[in-house]
Amino acid sequence: MQRRSNASVFVRRGTNMLWVTATASLALLFLARGRGGEPDTGIRRLRRIQGEEPGDGETKGDTRPVRAFWAILELPQRLLPPSVESRLFADLEKYVRLSGYTIEQLAGIRVLAGVSLPLVSVLALRFSPMGLALSLPLAVFGVMLPRLLSARNRARYFDSVRQALPHTADMLYAFILGGRNLDQAFRGAALSSPEPLRPLLARAVREMELGSSREDAFNHLLERCPVPELSSLLRSLLEAERRGHPLSTTLEVFSRDIRLRRRDQLRVVVAKAPLKMLAPLIFLILPASILLTVGPTFLATFNRVF
Repeated sequence: MQRRSNASVFVRRGTNMLWVTATASLALLFLARGRGGEPDTGIRRLRRIQGEEPGDGETKGDTRPVRAFWAILELPQRLLPPSVESRLFADLEKYVRLSGYTIEQLAGIRVLAGVSLPLVSVLALRFSPMGLALSLPLAVFGVMLPRLLSARNRARYFDSVRQALPHTADMLYAFILGGRNLDQAFRGAALSSPEPLRPLLARAVREMELGSSREDAFNHLLERCPVPELSSLLRSLLEAERRGHPLSTTLEVFSRDIRLRRRDQLRVVVAKAPLKMLAPLIFLILPASILLTVGPTFLATFNRVF
């Protein structure tokens, strides 16, 4: 009996130590991730991968913790055999594009999340049946996490491009009214467009300067950034010039339409806000308010009666 109690105490202490170690490791990892100077957003990583922004060695500030973080994430793909690597990470190639991550980083996220999340669940619930039952869904979530992260970064990147389009259309309209042709107006708009549209337009300008036709440069731009609004702008410019329509009228109509579309999207988001706030209000704020207001009175009545 004494040996069994000593063994249970040893297992409990070992579990607590593993839990504390895992928590401390995650805390240090997040601390190192947050001390890397300027935030490394998905858009900046995407531009750095495409060669449109200096790498980590050329940025200002101490980025060694950030490089160490990404180096740790890139270890699994480098250490695993090619046969295992092809089976585990073959589907990640189609999620790398426009995500701001490399395939090594997505593979590291998959391995780290797929192993750490079930382990933390089992240790937190002390190897209970509930912890073992939750480990499988958490492992599946860890495997799917790279897809979710890449889709979120891609959606944010596309939304940033959409927000920059009205300003770019206004600059094109101003250059066209100033008497410049389409190539000159496009070159001037590329220099004055906001991020992240500026490097995309600048790359298209460089392609045209190196001898590519305007249509080919625009097609390459749409392949790199397949945003429907950007495609509509470029196609409208090409069609207007081909048919001899005034470019200023085309840009004016496009600028008005994209602003109206953006306003409608904001209205939809605002209309959905009360519905999204309903669940936290019912399940979090309302119970706390009831406990703070009715709880003391209920306890006092309960003590008097019993």
